[in-house]
Amino acid sequence: MNDQSLEGRIRDYDDVIRLPQDGRSPAEISYLTGIADGTIRGWLVDHRKPWTRYELFRPTSSEQLSYAIGVYMGDGSISKQGNRSVLRLHVKDREFARRFSSTCSQILGKKPYSVRHIADRDKYETTVANTSFCKFLEQTFSQLDPYIRDHPSGFLRGLADSDGCPAITTTKKRGKPWFFVQIVVATSTSIPLLSYARTILGECFKLKATLVYKGKPRPRPYENGFFHSKKRVFDLRISRFEDIRRFSRVVGFGLSRKQVKLESAIAVRQSFGSGEKAVEEWTRNWEHGKTEWVRRKGAS
Repeated sequence: MNDQSLEGRIRDYDDVIRLPQDGRSPAEISYLTGIADGTIRGWLVDHRKPWTRYELFRPTSSEQLSYAIGVYMGDGSISKQGNRSVLRLHVKDREFARRFSSTCSQILGKKPYSVRHIADRDKYETTVANTSFCKFLEQTFSQLDPYIRDHPSGFLRGLADSDGCPAITTTKKRGKPWFFVQIVVATSTSIPLLSYARTILGECFKLKATLVYKGKPRPRPYENGFFHSKKRVFDLRISRFEDIRRFSRVVGFGLSRKQVKLESAIAVRQSFGSGEKAVEEWTRNWEHGKTEWVRRKGAS
């Protein structure tokens, strides 16, 4: 048996099962098919199935599956280890890693996968070793589209939890304070991904989103120097306030820190508008940290 992939093993298994047995021994069937004697014996005598080792995944549309697709396309990665594939999420947010671990466990009918802290990078990682599930996630947009459209909010939420955020701006416009709320649904170098997400937003929820050019990724350490990417980064943004409110209701962020911030910003915008009073109210409860707005200690 030359093909050691899951699909190859299943094809070989089907060929062996279809062969007229007529009292043939596993050794004789091995000679006819080129499949190892021990493998034949396991299938015909011990009644083992070739996909048991690989935990064959049979997809069923669900909110959880759609969310997992979104997370994989946003922040996930798949690595090969011999004939096996491993799905990995490596992120700064512990809540996110735990949420993804729980989601995958529900999809695959397993106990929640472990989440470990990578101390030297201050990141959290969870891995799912299931070759069949990985092959499913690696399919094209058109192949995954039916599962996404059955539960579009799950897919968009997975993207938003990965690279999205509430984008709150306090600045000056014509010399006066200005409070502005947007939603970054996703950030990516992949125009096809962002365009597909924009289509789902429009066709499934009547939400308008635009692509905004952000520039090129920051240089990152690589070996003895820095790696400079030539790819361009884009945001997929929702800017109309009514669409922002609707996104919060029908999709929302799965991560509590992002959703709480979005709801707080919407409440300020609704009650105080977009001028000086809104800026004062927002900064009374929130302050800008190193990379994002964080709630002040003791804020209501």
